[in-house]
Amino acid sequence: MEALKVIVVAVMAGFAVSALVIIFMALYRNLNKLGRGKRVLIIRFLCILLSLLIFVSLATYTKTDYIKKGIMGFSLGESVANRCGVTGAFISHILFVLFGTSAYIIPIVLFIWGVIRPLHYGRFLLWHAYIIILAVFLDVIFELVPGIYGGLIGHNLLYFLTRWLGNIGLYILLAFTFAGLLYMLPAVRKLGRKRRQPREISEKRKRIRRPKTEPETIEQPPVRIKPRKPIGKNFWERFLSILHQPEKDYISITGDELSKNASLIEKRFEEFGVSGKVTGISPGPVVTRYEYQPAPGIKVSKIESLANDIALSMKASRVRIVAPIPGSSAIGIEVPNATRKDVYLKQLLTDEKFMSSRSKLTTVMGVDIAGVSVCADIQTMPHLLIAGATGSGKSVFINTIIASILSKAEPEDIRFIMIDPKRIELPVYNSIPHLIYPVLADAKKALDALKEVLDWMDMRYREFARAGVRDIEGYNNRSQTKKPYIVIIVDELADLMLTAPREIEETLTRLAQMSRAVGIHLILATQRPSVDVITGLIKANFPARVAFQVASKTDSRTILDMNGAEKLLGRGDMLFLPPGKGEPVRLHGAYISTEEAKGIANLWAEKWLNELLSDFERCEELTQMVIDYDLMDSIVKPDMPGAMERIGNFSADAQKELNIDIGALRSTLLKLDYYPQLSEMKVTAEKRESFKERLDEVDELFEEARKLVIRHQVASVSLLQRHFKIGYARAGRMVDQLEKAGIIGPYQGSKSREVLIEFE
Repeated sequence: MEALKVIVVAVMAGFAVSALVIIFMALYRNLNKLGRGKRVLIIRFLCILLSLLIFVSLATYTKTDYIKKGIMGFSLGESVANRCGVTGAFISHILFVLFGTSAYIIPIVLFIWGVIRPLHYGRFLLWHAYIIILAVFLDVIFELVPGIYGGLIGHNLLYFLTRWLGNIGLYILLAFTFAGLLYMLPAVRKLGRKRRQPREISEKRKRIRRPKTEPETIEQPPVRIKPRKPIGKNFWERFLSILHQPEKDYISITGDELSKNASLIEKRFEEFGVSGKVTGISPGPVVTRYEYQPAPGIKVSKIESLANDIALSMKASRVRIVAPIPGSSAIGIEVPNATRKDVYLKQLLTDEKFMSSRSKLTTVMGVDIAGVSVCADIQTMPHLLIAGATGSGKSVFINTIIASILSKAEPEDIRFIMIDPKRIELPVYNSIPHLIYPVLADAKKALDALKEVLDWMDMRYREFARAGVRDIEGYNNRSQTKKPYIVIIVDELADLMLTAPREIEETLTRLAQMSRAVGIHLILATQRPSVDVITGLIKANFPARVAFQVASKTDSRTILDMNGAEKLLGRGDMLFLPPGKGEPVRLHGAYISTEEAKGIANLWAEKWLNELLSDFERCEELTQMVIDYDLMDSIVKPDMPGAMERIGNFSADAQKELNIDIGALRSTLLKLDYYPQLSEMKVTAEKRESFKERLDEVDELFEEARKLVIRHQVASVSLLQRHFKIGYARAGRMVDQLEKAGIIGPYQGSKSREVLIEFE
């Protein structure tokens, strides 16, 4: 009976401790209303205070404070000697009776938590379990040592283990327990170091529309958030399993071939009166660089003029001469390998450089000529200009950038706006929840989206000023509501510039000049690197550039302001000009197939749909059916032709296979707001609604003026004056009203305003 009473008391004590933990964490959650610094300070102070209370209670424990009655029954003595009074006497007696000498672990751990770091709910429970196991282990150990009391738990557990296992079995069990505790300690400490910010999604998502904006300052409302699960190890493993397995050895040239080629280069130069020797060789997967050191008195320009002759003697398609190699007295002669090896994305994503990067905007660029992985952070670029001929590898490189970001970033971290006038490469990513809109193919819609991003940029600057911070990192560190980075990707800038070149140039230039601090980054790509596409204003604001193979030296100078891109080999061979560097670096981009890109998009769609459709039974099977039916385009664009019919047919099939209510499923899929809404979008939507409410105040001829400018595709004050026979002031007000309504573009000097709507 005594042993049973001990077990009951131990269980009750466990429940009491758990209740205290729950109450403590509930109080901790309520402290979220305070700032992070104040919350951390309060939690640390409480931990230190509680640890001191328990420690003083244990240190001043006196047996005479209690009159023992049975094994756990007791009552207060005539006087209490404990320094913490009756409360200290009660706490110390309970802890000593249960844990014995190991009770001192509790205040020590609390004090360490209070001094070193604040508590987090998940990590707190893990440490809590670890400390309990350690305390019980020490109870048994102390009970074995004469003169040290191990508590009722240690005494009864030792009795139980000795009776059932014997002395030898007891020692073996204790040894295994000690080894297990030592093995678990690094993992527990590692988990304790990982500070995880709560992932957030909007509880209420509204259908995304493209609102028109006004230059008014509207107070941005707070966005309600709820925690989400972060990207875990299982997701990372599934992500990597989609990608092709790289080859173990991608150096395709032997040592004998390298020596033979070096001798051939020296001999060929001597035939043209250039003496020197090859001092170094750097083989790679695509090209091999031979470091040639010319003799004194040899001009570099003479060596550069012999590039075609070297290519002829080496039987190579193109030879690029780097004269000189930066930081070296040698000249680099880059000769293509006879057998080219592909570089796969998986080998770069698993490289230590990429894995150790903490930035969500880190992307793999490729490998250098020696086969060493090269990564870059879009935050430091902060914008990227990509150009090259058709088939040179631009679109694959863009897919590499997107896949790199998707491998580690949640929708709460990074959002995309993708513009693809060609409608070929980027629509495959319509199913990722990181998008703000479905991939934009119409040039006018893309221009409207870029203008809206300008409004978001201004909103963020005003909000950062109110918060007293300079950039998005400072804001996210201080605010509970995090701002995601926004990456704008344009796959073909030339097609976009055909619509409204001046307006697009001004919009892109203003974004490039001002958007870095608010977390907006641009990636522009074009296959026509001419001066009317890559204008001087655009190029001046894009210090980071990537040049793929081009047709002429003129195109190379347009991109890089230097020759060299015309000597590239295609298929991902590129020159990367980092910001602040005068010389480009030759890289070989990683290959990612369309099937791999589609698999990555489907993986994110599966993860996101499992959350959105969690109210349905067998939601995982339902999500897999959605992906197998290739239904994502119909879900994200329910107004596209045939979308409603496809969703209806799918709902009928899901009812047959999964026994799901067809009406509820069809209604959910048609009304599903797949992309999380940005807080800035809510503000612009409210501004648009506010303007609609004021339409009653516009000119009585507004509707006729709207029809007139749409019909003639011309908008000017003089046109309205002549047609309606009104004065200049009234016609000017009508033009301003048409601009606010999003029907015509902004003022363009002596030119008439652009009409943004082609037909009604």
